[in-house]
Amino acid sequence: MIGKRALYASCALGAALAFAPADAQQAQENNATTDDQETERTRVQVESRGEVIVVRGETFDEVLNQPQSVSIIDAEDRNLAGVGTVRQLVDVTPGFVFTNTFGINVRGVGRQTPQTLLGQENAVIQYVDGFINLVPSNIAESTLFGGNVQFLRGPGGTLYGRNSLAGSVNLISRAPTDEFTGEVEVGVGRAGWHDLGVNVAGPINDKLGYRLGAQRFVGPTLQDNIGSAEDAGFATDNTYFEFQLEYTGERLHIRNRATHFTYSNQPGYPTVAAYNTGPVFGGLSPNPQYNYDVAAPSEPYQINVDYVGFDKLDNNFQNIVNVDYDLDFATLVYVGGYQQYLATGSADRDLTSRASYVAAPTDPFAPGTVVPTDYRSNYYNDNNFWSQELRLESNAGSPVDWVVGAYYFNQHFDESYWENIPGAGDVLANPTIGGGATLAAPNPRKSEFEQRNKYNIRSTAVFGNVVFDITPTLRFDGGLRYTWDDKDAKTDFRYVFYYPPFFAGDFTPAVSSANPEQSDSALSGRAALAWQPVNDFELYGAYSRGYQSSAFTLGQGLPPNNIAESQFLDVYELGVGYTMGQFRFDGSIFYQDFFDMQIPISTRSIVQVNGQPEPVGPVYQRFVNAEKAVIKGAELQATWQPNDRSNIVFSYTYLDPTFDSFCPNVPGSNPPVCGAVDITAPPAQQTPQDLSGNQIPRTPRHKASVYGYYAVPLGNGGFLYPGGSIAHQGDYFASPFEQDRFHIPGRTIVGATLTYRSPDDRFDITGSVSNLFEEIYSDNVNVAVIGGNAARTLSYGADRFYSVVLRYRL
Repeated sequence: MIGKRALYASCALGAALAFAPADAQQAQENNATTDDQETERTRVQVESRGEVIVVRGETFDEVLNQPQSVSIIDAEDRNLAGVGTVRQLVDVTPGFVFTNTFGINVRGVGRQTPQTLLGQENAVIQYVDGFINLVPSNIAESTLFGGNVQFLRGPGGTLYGRNSLAGSVNLISRAPTDEFTGEVEVGVGRAGWHDLGVNVAGPINDKLGYRLGAQRFVGPTLQDNIGSAEDAGFATDNTYFEFQLEYTGERLHIRNRATHFTYSNQPGYPTVAAYNTGPVFGGLSPNPQYNYDVAAPSEPYQINVDYVGFDKLDNNFQNIVNVDYDLDFATLVYVGGYQQYLATGSADRDLTSRASYVAAPTDPFAPGTVVPTDYRSNYYNDNNFWSQELRLESNAGSPVDWVVGAYYFNQHFDESYWENIPGAGDVLANPTIGGGATLAAPNPRKSEFEQRNKYNIRSTAVFGNVVFDITPTLRFDGGLRYTWDDKDAKTDFRYVFYYPPFFAGDFTPAVSSANPEQSDSALSGRAALAWQPVNDFELYGAYSRGYQSSAFTLGQGLPPNNIAESQFLDVYELGVGYTMGQFRFDGSIFYQDFFDMQIPISTRSIVQVNGQPEPVGPVYQRFVNAEKAVIKGAELQATWQPNDRSNIVFSYTYLDPTFDSFCPNVPGSNPPVCGAVDITAPPAQQTPQDLSGNQIPRTPRHKASVYGYYAVPLGNGGFLYPGGSIAHQGDYFASPFEQDRFHIPGRTIVGATLTYRSPDDRFDITGSVSNLFEEIYSDNVNVAVIGGNAARTLSYGADRFYSVVLRYRL
């Protein structure tokens, strides 16, 4: 049951990949090409703030402004190369890896708990226009609304935003325009998928502009349900609205972006490896798969459920404000934002297509007992977060470029999760306390397990950065950040044992709640030297330290085993950049010391048996810190523009990620005994073991890609753009235990696009295919022990998908 208790903390936003089919059925995202005026305006804004390097047409000042590994994928690349979804974007970016369950990691550093599990924060920070976003999918916003996507590798936070341990991703949205522009998009695809969107922008007067848009995506399921629930499986119905106002005066500039997103989707289901048909009981209630005589689904994307379920998002609102004011000697910059959402959902939990069975005479129930097997999981999340940021930045032309600023971030999560049996008798709604006759609190949901978590985070920081030329060819870039983090939580859970038809007992432990609190503070920062001995060649060396505050285990652990202390990352990097005509090469080698990595592990208590320490009792989860991990690696990216309308990008990443020291103390051991327990091993082998020397989970050693497009002139008939991508990711382990059952094979995914563009650049029609060769792959695995054997349930990646999208720019 432990594996099912992950609260759906980010479900409201996780499905909010605005307007793209989710990765389970990902299509080429329906993006819109940014017109020349908007593209130029966005790049000028971004470059002047020193936040990013534009890949095309770099100057020495731009490159040295932040000597750090950065990649940019703009709207044109996303459309014409077919790299629109979050998985596709990450697949073609060096150093970055994405998994549906755990989100984004950079160079082996990321969260080790699912995104849906409260308590641990993202190690990679995602932004939209400088405002933090909690879910990686939001970086793949449709290019009707979003433009460039910027990937930065390594710790950040001395220039702007939230403290970042591993890296960051920033989506720059399309802004209002000085002249009227508009775009209409219509798309159709596999299995009846379709979308319709429109976006218009222009001036209200000489100082005030607007942007207004809406888009809807409808995607039927691509899963094959052999059960009775017709059309069950992941499906989407997403609608998005955007409204912007922008004021530009002589000194003052204000831009406000308000968005609303709603969806009414269906949950996706795993393809189970095998049914556990043997035991009558499997926990707090009868095993719903007991004596189930239907074969488990045998094909990828095949499921077996009798309940469709739902995922809904309501009351979703995001507002982002960007302000800058010219003070002559410097510019005052403000970035603020607020987001709220209400997410609800319900899903089939038993993964079978029977609602009940009649107990046999040999079963431990009264003769003729009807045993319900319609088991469901449910969530209700009412959450909000906001941030405020103020910066003072030197203006262009200053002999020293500098930034000083302050940042504040606040999150409030109130989330409930429960597992229930709707068809159970009324006895489950009115349980007794334990095995006695005294009534417990009512149980109207007929739940066997309930959990509620309230989680509050407050983060305050001051930061600064300075850039100055030591000589005409040597530049220093360095900054510091001091962060104060305070967080508190309240976690409650309840266990109710159900024995149909006549007994239900509340067996919740006396200690069934916790109120963890933690305050952390730390100094982070970076220092770099960049050298340009000749034009078009740059060399830099950098050191940076990243910090992330403590993490909680909510709903799974109780004190003192529910808190992992702060984690730190030291990065040493050497990088080079070289430009020759239309060719650009960037590469780096790096060494990372990762201290106190936050990771959940399985363990057992130690007691003295005949004077000897022995691991006994049930296996349970706890949060620990891996003392030290070492990650060595290299990256390269080569960009070639054979002509002004073409772009081809190749990248490669190598990583050597190893736990240097990972042997946490086992609770109760005295003298201390260290180790972690593999609960998927045979019982006799479930003893603590030292994991030092093992590979960091979900970190492939090799990753390579090529993506792009080539413009073929058709004379007066316009242009034809063949394009696509090839992305290879090596194998890895989904657990710190290096066992075959946790091994995830490598995979190579191919996508192809073909776009026709009219001579006036107003009309596009794009045909695209993702996963062209129908590669069957997974990025995570769940392992259960059935009949003494380990059964693997894989989370499959996207099947092949095809679509045709028409775009018309007014």
